[in-house]
Amino acid sequence: MLKIHPHDHVGTRNISRGAVFPGARRLSGAPRSLERLAVGARRWAVVIGAMRWHALTHLSAAAVMFYEHSRQLRARWHSKCLLSVPDLCPGWQRCAVGWILLLVVGLCMLAAQGTADDGKPAGSTTLVALGDADQSSFSLPILDGPAHELARLRGRVVLVHFFATWCEPCRAEMASLRQLQSRLDGRPFAIVPISVAEADGTVRRFFADDPLPFAILLDRDRSVARAWNIHILPSTVVLDRALKSRFIAEGDVDWARSDVLNLLADLLMEVPG
Repeated sequence: MLKIHPHDHVGTRNISRGAVFPGARRLSGAPRSLERLAVGARRWAVVIGAMRWHALTHLSAAAVMFYEHSRQLRARWHSKCLLSVPDLCPGWQRCAVGWILLLVVGLCMLAAQGTADDGKPAGSTTLVALGDADQSSFSLPILDGPAHELARLRGRVVLVHFFATWCEPCRAEMASLRQLQSRLDGRPFAIVPISVAEADGTVRRFFADDPLPFAILLDRDRSVARAWNIHILPSTVVLDRALKSRFIAEGDVDWARSDVLNLLADLLMEVPG
């Protein structure tokens, strides 16, 4: 289960243009590679998922301090030695960036050792009943297709599934959803997978060799995810046949579990209002 910071814009131009972590000030004369490394570290935090925003904020500040220390040390050597120290500058920069990169990779490996739901077995997320939640309807473009309106699915039980291709738990759950679609084929049931804040080409390449039996919608700017208060990937909202939100799962679900199938069977038996 991957938590998304409310102000994150994963995969959007905001990051690609070089946004800097909170708490990490921009350096005068710092190499562009260091700034790109800081931005890349933040992106890795979202990709790996288990690594939290505040941890990388401190990591970014540590990277800045490490670079400043190496620059001060290089200046002292230049004042005390007769060697041509400027020739050593590229080596110093490579050394500093190398150590920072090693630290980032180490943290990412530790984060990746976690399970899909902060220690819970994969697929064990439960469906939590919603109160009088009234989610707004939406219309989103389909990958390589026209816009898709949620209102057109009235009369069916609908799973609105928010995911991303870089999210490891999302990948495993997508196979479970594929099996669920096959199991409920012919029933008034629909799965609506929504790719959150990803480029069209990324999604297209990911499913090129293994297409899904349902259309993929694109929430390029996270407008729908924000409107539906989605802060964790994967997340699934279960709608009844009147398109009222009834249950939510914040994390990956094994859709072949008996309790999940029984819940969906009950919703399918309800007469739409």
